[in-house]
Amino acid sequence: MARQLGPLCLSWRCFCWLLLAACPCSEQACVDDSKPQRNVKLRLLMRDWQSHRMVTHVAAILLRDVMKYDVEILEAEDDWTTSQDLARLANGEIDANLELWPKGKEEEFASFVGDSGAVDVGIHQLPARSGMYVPKYANHVGSFYSYATLKGEDVQTDFSKVSITQGENSSDPNGMCETAAWNCKDLIYTPEYCTDRRCEAQLLKGSLGEDQGLLEQQIRNNGLNFSVAYTSRKTQERLVWEAYATRVPVLFYSWEPRAPIHGIAGEEFVHVAFPPKDNCTNSNTTGTPLGNVDCDLGSTPLRKVVSPTLNATHDALYFVERFSLTAEDYSWLFAQRQLTDKESDPEEVVACMFIQNHADRWQPWVVYSERIEITWDDPCWPTVWWQLGIFAVVLCLMDHRWVLIRRCQCFRSDTSSLLDSMQQNSDAFVAGVVSMEQVSMTLKRRWPLRVNKQQNCDGNRCDKAPQRSMTMTSQWSEKRRETKKMGLGCSLSFLNRFCASDSTRVKTAVLKGEMTFMSWQRTADDFVMLNSDSKSMAPPKCHTPLRGVLATKLDVLHYLVSSSIKDVFCLSCLLGLIGSIWGTISQMIATNYNYNIEVHPMGLEQWLSFGKNLMELSQSFSFLPVFLLGFFVNRECSRWVGLVDLAYGVWGRVEDMALLLAGAVEGVNNTGTAEARRQYLFKAYRWLNAVHYLTYYGVDVRMGSSPGEVLWDLVYAGLLLEEEAEVLLGTPNKMQQVILSWLSCLWHQMQREGVVLASSTHQFTDKLSDLRGSVLHVEQAPNLIKVMLKIVMSLLTLFILIAYPWQLRVEDQCFQPWALMSTFILNFCYIGLLAMMTTLEKSPFAPSGDCINTDYILCEVELMTFRCIRACFSRDIEGHHLRPSGTLELEEAIMQEAAQVVTASEVLEEDTQEAPEIKVVGEEGSVTLVEI
Repeated sequence: MARQLGPLCLSWRCFCWLLLAACPCSEQACVDDSKPQRNVKLRLLMRDWQSHRMVTHVAAILLRDVMKYDVEILEAEDDWTTSQDLARLANGEIDANLELWPKGKEEEFASFVGDSGAVDVGIHQLPARSGMYVPKYANHVGSFYSYATLKGEDVQTDFSKVSITQGENSSDPNGMCETAAWNCKDLIYTPEYCTDRRCEAQLLKGSLGEDQGLLEQQIRNNGLNFSVAYTSRKTQERLVWEAYATRVPVLFYSWEPRAPIHGIAGEEFVHVAFPPKDNCTNSNTTGTPLGNVDCDLGSTPLRKVVSPTLNATHDALYFVERFSLTAEDYSWLFAQRQLTDKESDPEEVVACMFIQNHADRWQPWVVYSERIEITWDDPCWPTVWWQLGIFAVVLCLMDHRWVLIRRCQCFRSDTSSLLDSMQQNSDAFVAGVVSMEQVSMTLKRRWPLRVNKQQNCDGNRCDKAPQRSMTMTSQWSEKRRETKKMGLGCSLSFLNRFCASDSTRVKTAVLKGEMTFMSWQRTADDFVMLNSDSKSMAPPKCHTPLRGVLATKLDVLHYLVSSSIKDVFCLSCLLGLIGSIWGTISQMIATNYNYNIEVHPMGLEQWLSFGKNLMELSQSFSFLPVFLLGFFVNRECSRWVGLVDLAYGVWGRVEDMALLLAGAVEGVNNTGTAEARRQYLFKAYRWLNAVHYLTYYGVDVRMGSSPGEVLWDLVYAGLLLEEEAEVLLGTPNKMQQVILSWLSCLWHQMQREGVVLASSTHQFTDKLSDLRGSVLHVEQAPNLIKVMLKIVMSLLTLFILIAYPWQLRVEDQCFQPWALMSTFILNFCYIGLLAMMTTLEKSPFAPSGDCINTDYILCEVELMTFRCIRACFSRDIEGHHLRPSGTLELEEAIMQEAAQVVTASEVLEEDTQEAPEIKVVGEEGSVTLVEI
């Protein structure tokens, strides 16, 4: 079975190894810092005792993760003694030893530390000493333990209980014990005088290279009967722990600060004191037992020594000079070390814990003086790219910008160009630019053929207009033909096709040039009613409302989509994205200043201060554009409403003239005078509606771009005769006034013929003068004011785009939501008001603005004049009563019903008062109620 499963197990193992190899494993940094990596490598020496390992790991983490050096930790090999460290630092094999014990290395310091070699860059802030130690329980006189106590005979028994007969080769990798100066046997040093003395007591030294020869000299020069055993540190710590556990006296080599020995704190041991250093007979150490050291080794600080390479590296040298641990730091490290035994590298884990919990300690040590530039590898650039992508998408979706550009060019030719040409054509005659040749050529143009009433008849109704594809004015149908192929824009075309509202229908009608007013032709035969069988066709009502009414939420949605508000929204979105992009870049710059705080200490503060000052400037500056914007919005709103009121005023004055003519002309039902007087009324009817139509020439693009075009439309519609149009071409900028003059002449002619009474002339003249004064003149705001307002608003937009994202940054985040929201909301408000002012500035008759439908006004006024002037037509010109035609004429049934109502009223009021006598008189179809 095992053999059968063998290949399967092997395959499974291979699969697991391949899976592990495919997984990208990255070492987790102890400190997250996004500074760029330096191209400098540093090699740190690490010895095998705990304090040295932890100190080296603390320095390595800071140099690697914070200062971004390429750090390599070199662990000393077995044959690498501490006395060789300075030589290797001098020749550049290693770059730093950050916990070097100088005791016993005086000759090495003299040889390798100086101008031509390694550099001593300082000490740690705690005293350090090494020597012989005994447990506290072996000291019977307090905390002081003198070397003199070791001279007694009883110590030979006490300190021989923990001893060994054979040292370990790992403690002397260089074979020093085999030399004559050491006189070792089985890796145990014994003074030469022990041949004649009892030397059963033993010192557990550990490695021979630690304080090499110093303890041996203290024993030999003070005549102590002790041998010295050399073992590994692991064996030494085991023997000390066993002695401490059994309360057996033990003499061993140790140092301070030192990590606990298997949980036994260093405070549980007492240093063996020798005579003070000042009483030393000679300071010659020699590095062998043959030196003259017989005094205490004393306290020496732990030193930091670096190589010439590191000494030339500015930031690394800055760090090593300030990197200094205190006794409290060592105590903290030793305490935490006992909690990390199960880790693969417990000293590195403890070092990382120290860095993460003592940021205030190490932050003054590190520096990054190399200036960091913003590169394309910055993690915030992807945020900039996807925001730019959204910006491009929104730009393309703004009603298909490429189509919009083309459409704007055509729209310019259809609207602004038409309005400009209207003004130019009028001004040309005034200035005398147009020659008489051009006038005569225009007079010779072909007017549209009049349509015979008997043509195109179907049943009782005849088509009053020639065959035309759309009810458009002449110039619009020609100039709009190519533009129509492009449509009205996606949004407006969709709404008009599937869910049209009043607002979209009005704008669509204006943009397409549709006019119900031009959909039929006026004729005298239709107006005067020649015989009783004729049916008079009233002018049609307009198919499009006057303006859109926002009655429902759907109407509001239609208006938002079809108006300039959607453009303001899209533009504000674009500006919001620009603000968000600038906010991201501002965050990148602030982060870069933070990285370069050592190079430019005031850079970040100045950057933030500049943004704050710009915000204050923006807030102070905003008063002027807001004030100007509010003033001009109010002015343009009042102007827009005023123009609408003028249109209503013209509406009322034309109807006043119709009412006056209807009541002033007599004999319209008499057999002998009916035809002639009705012809007078038809002529007045034509001229009144022609004057009304010409009122909007120059303000509504559908009326024509030249006098010839507008007169062509009026001739086509039957409102002007060809000879009348030719006369008006001679005075193109005063066509209304000329027609009003014709009306005045017509009135006086009728007065001379007795058609109207002279008593009504004064009233007619007043009404005619009022109508002449009703001129829709669209005066634009002064250019200086508009340009100044545009400049001020552009500056305010620029301030908003720069200041608010700068000041409303979110730290440690690439995407800046507050920058996006603030710039969008503010720009939507300000640009929305500016767009509202611009829209209102275009007048109520411009299709690109908030327009009203002049076609509706023209149709309503014509229908009113048609019915008012013909209200008294009750017989044909031969005197026969007309059949009911559906118009407003009073029929006999209406007269009878009125009489019945009057009779009923008499009965009801008979008991309370005397009933008035009421006579019903029917003269020419009218009813007169007279109270007697």
